[in-house]
Amino acid sequence: MKILLVPDPASPYGEDAFCRELSQRAAARGHEAVLAALPGGTPEEAQVRLGAECFARDCDMVLINSFQAAPIRAVHAAGKRLVVRLIDSFAEVPAAQLPPMLDCLRMADRLLVPSCYLADLTQSWGVAGKAWPVPYAYDRIRARQITLVTMRASRPADFQIITTCKFSEACRPGLELLMSAAGRLRFDWHLTVLGQGPLLPSIQNRARQILPEQRVLFTGELPHIKVMEFFRSAKVYVDPTGTEGFPTMSLYALSEGCPVVAPRCGAMTELITDGKNGMLFNAGDAASLAQALVTLWSVRGLSLQLIAEGIKTVERHTWDATVAAAFDALEDLTR
Repeated sequence: MKILLVPDPASPYGEDAFCRELSQRAAARGHEAVLAALPGGTPEEAQVRLGAECFARDCDMVLINSFQAAPIRAVHAAGKRLVVRLIDSFAEVPAAQLPPMLDCLRMADRLLVPSCYLADLTQSWGVAGKAWPVPYAYDRIRARQITLVTMRASRPADFQIITTCKFSEACRPGLELLMSAAGRLRFDWHLTVLGQGPLLPSIQNRARQILPEQRVLFTGELPHIKVMEFFRSAKVYVDPTGTEGFPTMSLYALSEGCPVVAPRCGAMTELITDGKNGMLFNAGDAASLAQALVTLWSVRGLSLQLIAEGIKTVERHTWDATVAAAFDALEDLTR
């Protein structure tokens, strides 16, 4: 079988590791895999060009990593088998924009999803029976870094809290929750919020109203490697909402030796076991989040334990399992 792979343009480090691993291992499964280069421009312009170039005509199947409307529509028009790998739950997409995206996804013959939560969510999108579980893989763990973060976790310092955000309206409740929880803390702490988006000025104003200005930093948009540096220096990463299809940022934080605090909802409970490799709080409860942060700050040795178990968690997210599940899903379509 000849498989055309369409990489995710927003992949960390500028390389789509998922497509890379599939292309390198395809021959061992008796397949040929080729990476596609997509044209630039708007999705509409790209779709026209893909149609003019007879996109996907020389393959048996196309796998698109992440939601990309232009190639999805082009493959559907070409009548080829179509597989889309999803990580996003689209929780931050405005309601008016969601129906066209779901119409696009319904064109797929199969959706590869990394969590039971996202598999269940696809049922509500009208694509029942198309979801196939494919675990999320990540292999960026360095022993020297782990030694450094272990030393960092064992020494007293300002309690650095990190969170990431796209600053959309859907982010507001989670950021309000985190700021409310931080305001309850009675020890030295500092909150760093990574990301960019239309809601940033509004959230900055709100932070100035309820928190000491010198304790909060908004960094704006950062390259992935810089985000990892922040994780490496922080005492905790907080996901205040838990709405991702798979908590990728939490997994990245674990890989850098940064303990995770997250809500008991969504896919978070599939990654984090409370008190073992991270800490969970009651979703939407600022007091519960504050208590989790106090526990992490005050219980001797807890941070080191969470770091060690977090690294083991990341080590279980191997490419062997991910690639095998992905090819199983593709081969099943041809039967």
